[in-house]
Amino acid sequence: MMIYVITIAVVIIAGIIAFGAVSRKKIYKEVDKLEQWKTKIANQPVADEIARVKGLTMSGETEAKFEEWRQEWEEIVGVRLPDIEEWFFDIEELANKYKFKAARSLLKEARQQLTDIDHHITAIFNEVEELVSSEQENRVGIDDIKERLEKLGQYVAENRLALDESVRLFEKRLQEYKENVRLFEKETEAGNHLKASQLLTEWSNDLSQTESQVKQVPAMLVDVEANLREECKEVIMGIEEMEKAGYTLEHLPFRSYLEDVMDELPSIKKAVISLELEKAEKRLEEIHDYIEYIYQTLENEVEARQYVEAETANVRQDVKRVETLLDELEDEREKVQQSYRIPDEDETRYYNTESRIEEALKTWRVFQDMYHQRKQSFTALKESLDAIKKDIHTLENQVRTLKEKLFSLRKDEVSALETLKTLRRQMLQDRMRLERSLLPKVPSALLNEVDAAENKLVSAAEALGEIPVEMGKVNTAIDDAKHSVQKVHQQLMTTLEQANLAEQAIQHGNKYRSESEAIDEQLLKAEEHFRKGYYDEAVYTAVGAVKRKEPHLLEQLQNGDKVN
Repeated sequence: MMIYVITIAVVIIAGIIAFGAVSRKKIYKEVDKLEQWKTKIANQPVADEIARVKGLTMSGETEAKFEEWRQEWEEIVGVRLPDIEEWFFDIEELANKYKFKAARSLLKEARQQLTDIDHHITAIFNEVEELVSSEQENRVGIDDIKERLEKLGQYVAENRLALDESVRLFEKRLQEYKENVRLFEKETEAGNHLKASQLLTEWSNDLSQTESQVKQVPAMLVDVEANLREECKEVIMGIEEMEKAGYTLEHLPFRSYLEDVMDELPSIKKAVISLELEKAEKRLEEIHDYIEYIYQTLENEVEARQYVEAETANVRQDVKRVETLLDELEDEREKVQQSYRIPDEDETRYYNTESRIEEALKTWRVFQDMYHQRKQSFTALKESLDAIKKDIHTLENQVRTLKEKLFSLRKDEVSALETLKTLRRQMLQDRMRLERSLLPKVPSALLNEVDAAENKLVSAAEALGEIPVEMGKVNTAIDDAKHSVQKVHQQLMTTLEQANLAEQAIQHGNKYRSESEAIDEQLLKAEEHFRKGYYDEAVYTAVGAVKRKEPHLLEQLQNGDKVN
């Protein structure tokens, strides 16, 4: 027992020693990595990078930044990195004493400090690069600004008349830009390169807007003072000439709109010379769009007149044709009513069509008055004419359809008579076929169907004999009779076929009568069924009697095969 306890204790102690050795090794390895990182940071050329700004004017913003970066770097290499170095010794000592939790905590803090220092150095590099680059970019940028200002001043001087009163605003802006240049140079001399860069960016954007405006103003003033005014006058004159030529344009607000525009032009000019160009440009665009709409409307009016003058004669012929068709329809209707009963739905359709034609003729008369008296614009007349034309064509088709339906009533009567004759002939043939069949007895179901078919033929004949003839009723009676006659024919043919099969099966089974009393007895039953008119039962009884002798007898008889 004691040996067992001692063995366990030895194993536990060995495990603890092994765990401690592994943990110390991992911590030493991590310290080595951080030591390499610290050395890499210490070897960064931060001092050389900071020294780049010495080539700039060492005053103001530049001098302040230089001192700030220098002090930060001195603190890093003189204080923060040595402190971290001391932490490395402390970490190793803690690890040797198996204080692994404290060692890992200090490792984490050292790693965080190195990360912070690394980011700080990167920020210094970026700020130095920004300051040095801004100084270089400023030199290029100010040269570009000066060149653009020179060109702008030259353009303003050369276009004083075209710029009108706005020239004073542009000259004022030029003076402001020159003052801005002096301010920029002052900030640069003071070493405030970043501030100078910010000012340069703002002025460049504003200068771009001014350069655009100075090109826009002359064109907009020409549009306001000359082009638009003349265009308004020309359009008004065009409207007056069209009215003299017979166009109805009084309902259109074009003349008053154009006069209002001419009154508005001075205020638009004021907006232009005040450099409220966005407002003026938007209004000018609205005016031009509306004038374009006027042109399009007047052009449509001219095209509409040509269309109306050419198409009115054609529509007049269409109207006369529909009136003639309506008269013909009424004559046909009166003739048909003497012998036939027109379905209610067709009567309703006739009165509706007649009413719509009267309405269309009224609309046509109104159109003619508007057209001849010039009471509407040709665009409106064109729309009315198209509507009348479409309506007339629709009504013409409806009248023709109604005429065809009236004609079809008489046509349907002839067709119904022919169908009735055919059905009677079919019934006669089936009766003769039944008589020639010499069946011992006709099944009662077949006789009932024959009687029903005869009655329906009589009903169809009576419907055709009524005055007036109601074709809906006739067609229904004919369909019923046709269905019944077809049913009689089908049932008759099935009965004859089954009777023939029964007769053949019995005759074929006779050769087995003497061999079996059971066969003889079944065949006697089959003969009894045959005499009573139960031909289906006769077939299956006779076939069943000889099934063991000839199992395929029924199929052979049905297929017409020769049976031995």
